[in-house]
Amino acid sequence: MTLMKNVYYTLLFLFATTISFAQGISVQGIARNAAGSAMTNKSLTFTFIIADGNAAPIFNETQSITTDLFGVFSHIVGTGNAAGATFSSIDFSLDDLKLKISVAPDGNDIEIYNQPFQYSPYAHYAKRAASADNGVPTGSIMPYVGTTAPAGWALCNGGSIASVANGAALRALIGDFTPDLRGVFLRGTGGNAQTGYTTYEGPDLKYFQKDANKEHLHGVDINTSSDGLHSHSVANTISGISFISYSPGTNLLTYNTGITAITPQTDEQGQHTHNVNGETENSGSESRPVNYGVNYIIKL
Repeated sequence: MTLMKNVYYTLLFLFATTISFAQGISVQGIARNAAGSAMTNKSLTFTFIIADGNAAPIFNETQSITTDLFGVFSHIVGTGNAAGATFSSIDFSLDDLKLKISVAPDGNDIEIYNQPFQYSPYAHYAKRAASADNGVPTGSIMPYVGTTAPAGWALCNGGSIASVANGAALRALIGDFTPDLRGVFLRGTGGNAQTGYTTYEGPDLKYFQKDANKEHLHGVDINTSSDGLHSHSVANTISGISFISYSPGTNLLTYNTGITAITPQTDEQGQHTHNVNGETENSGSESRPVNYGVNYIIKL
């Protein structure tokens, strides 16, 4: 009994509703013999091949499947006995991929399906883009308000990615540790002549730049008035004095006492000024604009 090449078959690509596409491609068909009768309860060996646009196989697996009472067979491509590359390694971003199915009812392979994929299988490419090696370029950094990095990303907290799955591409860019971006801002590397400030220079790529304030001056003009000519009085002091006076022509000596009030003053220093210098009090630990707290994450 041989299997006709133009047997009836139905191929269903089921995603999300019945099976995760990450597990494989669901295939279902009906096996009929040369007379058109369903081959029921029949063990058949199928070969499933995914080929590129040049018809070169990039995935190959075989699977023994037993049909049911109606001759229906079902299989999930990606769960059979793969020869060589694994299903997860298929690059579904490639154009013109094809699925080929053959069966060997009597030991001879008969090709029963050879058609290009339609749009549905490329959903797998989108799924992979969310996890590791496609979509946003490896090494992209973006702000994120979560505390745990989503699939395909790592927190920029200086953590190790030495053993992170799908992290080989990122390790090739930055090494075994993510940049620690906690508390810092991102800035473009190099200079930008269009700003008009030729001294504005960002950090070298993948290096930190220390904080700094642009060189500037603060004008200070604090002096006392030059009208400085003055003296300072001190409190009055009292001095008692005794003395003898002589009156000519009388031959008389007179004894007298007196009290004198003395008000001394300091010497005059002339007009002068007083210089004022020093520093303002320190306030705060950094210069910063208004900001909002996020975590930075980097694409694997």
